[in-house]
Amino acid sequence: MGRQTVKYLLDTSVWINRALIPEVIPSRIRNLLRGEVCGVCSISYLETAILHRLGRLPLDGSLEDFFALAHGQDIETVELTPKIARLTNELPESFQADPFDRTITATAHAMKLILVTADRKIRDADFCDVEFYPFKPSKA
Repeated sequence: MGRQTVKYLLDTSVWINRALIPEVIPSRIRNLLRGEVCGVCSISYLETAILHRLGRLPLDGSLEDFFALAHGQDIETVELTPKIARLTNELPESFQADPFDRTITATAHAMKLILVTADRKIRDADFCDVEFYPFKPSKA
């Protein structure tokens, strides 16, 4: 992270939806993020590639095209570190086993970032600062 101070970390689904179907992001969140350089965990790229392989990422173009679109000027990659890896083991015992959610949540905690998410389980874990919104799928 070098270009600008990052305050918000985007959960993978928030990052994907912001790029593909921004209208599903509530205006409160869009306004909050306007003009901000947001962080995206490097592990979110892997999660996105897996979603694409499984046919769960509705793309008109290629995965490469998506990455070019979604990783614009307002996105800064936040890399996995040994500290973040260690923190994934310190999440509450009740926290979900999904390694992507664990890593993203631990990253927000370690970097003291506000995690923007629609995931209630992440919000309810109370392990990092969260800007939560309930996800409402697009009618399109």
